[in-house]
Amino acid sequence: MAKEIFYVYKQMLLSHIILRNFRNYIDCEVNFPKPVNLIIGGNAQGKTSLLEAIYFLCTAESHRATRDGELIRHNEAGFYLKGTLENSNDDVMSLEATKRARGEFKLKKNGVLQTKRSEWIGQFNAVLFSPESLILVKGGPSERRRFLDLLISQIDNNYLKNLQEYRLVLKQRNELLKQIRMALANTVQLDVWDKLLIAHGTAIIVKRSEIFHQLKTYATLNHQRLTEGQENLALTYRSALLRSDMSISSIANEHSAEDENLGNSVGEEGGQLRIESIESANESKIAKHFDEALSASRSADLQRGTTLVGPHRDDFLIELENTSEIHDPNSQSESCYEVRDTEEGDVVHEPSLPTPTPEENGTFREGARAYGSQGQQRTIALALKLAELELIRAVTGRDPIVLLDDVTSELDYKRTESLLNVLQNLSAQTFITATHAEPLVHHLNQPNVLTVENARVSRTPQESKNHVEGVED
Repeated sequence: MAKEIFYVYKQMLLSHIILRNFRNYIDCEVNFPKPVNLIIGGNAQGKTSLLEAIYFLCTAESHRATRDGELIRHNEAGFYLKGTLENSNDDVMSLEATKRARGEFKLKKNGVLQTKRSEWIGQFNAVLFSPESLILVKGGPSERRRFLDLLISQIDNNYLKNLQEYRLVLKQRNELLKQIRMALANTVQLDVWDKLLIAHGTAIIVKRSEIFHQLKTYATLNHQRLTEGQENLALTYRSALLRSDMSISSIANEHSAEDENLGNSVGEEGGQLRIESIESANESKIAKHFDEALSASRSADLQRGTTLVGPHRDDFLIELENTSEIHDPNSQSESCYEVRDTEEGDVVHEPSLPTPTPEENGTFREGARAYGSQGQQRTIALALKLAELELIRAVTGRDPIVLLDDVTSELDYKRTESLLNVLQNLSAQTFITATHAEPLVHHLNQPNVLTVENARVSRTPQESKNHVEGVED
């Protein structure tokens, strides 16, 4: 019922926020009278923490803290955040977040306590781009899974439930594998957990493939805009569930068992599935392959004491297409190295792909992680974030809050100009941080310009002299 009531509110904007003992803020209240907000300040003054507070109110998590306790101001008992959202119909909503240093975390919507974080996610969406977003390109598989999981969880509560259940089952199965390895349990007990893992895992795979298909379309178009058509982005979903020569569409079109195709390599490190389309995806056939993959991988799972196949091992490949004239034939794919999958806590051996060969249009694909410049990687991460925004808007009918932290610091002039043109066309409420107002202030539509210094926020002289409560003008 709470979810249904929420959808009555359309295009709500954050009009006011309170930060108490959050990061370096002591007691600060800020009004946001306009949709576009430009926040100016030097390094370590509190710009990012202000965006982090907004993001936390929307998603119940931080983009840079590993524990909620890190968000509490040093030597204080806890932090408190409150955001007020309003729309043109004078509907008002309040969001509150409280964390005591030695107490539980609490979330309230309109004064009503929310018992689970899962109840919070998706009620008010946000898209954040920050320097940490580069980890989407430069980081390991767990970072890209986290990106997809949070995106889908914001627009599909059933996905979030399946994801939570899958993680619980996976944890229990891994514990059982360790017990069996120590002769403290019987392998027959795995059957129960395998059935649950397949049920929830299949739902995750199907939904991820559907959303990834849409995300890829938005991301490639945004990347074209940001690079003025000078570069082409290629995204490919890969799963450890099946072999590299299989896809969701091929699975769905099969009419008999695939024992020959699966072979003995299913479950080995590096087994990959490239998901190209979800149009003909068949959940029961994916479940069948998942079942076969788990069976084939059981001995390896027992030896390692962990589950080696399933959506918790998936990733998506990020590549840039180059013309044959500039391709280095001696280069190798980015996949020929080891990366640490932080979610699993062990090293993942990325599959060694063949030496790149020309596509039908005479281009070569090279991994952005290994071969992209810092500016190219940043542009790709930004294209993915803009795609996230557009996808949320398409599914929910509402624009998420857009948070852009230090977004222009490592983009060249042309990419910055292209980004600013994209920002001009956004209808979402936007918060942008920068060390200087130029050139952003001239490209934004009547922005509300704020200055942050030592965790105190003030309006710039050209703005109205309305007092920003809790701080000096």
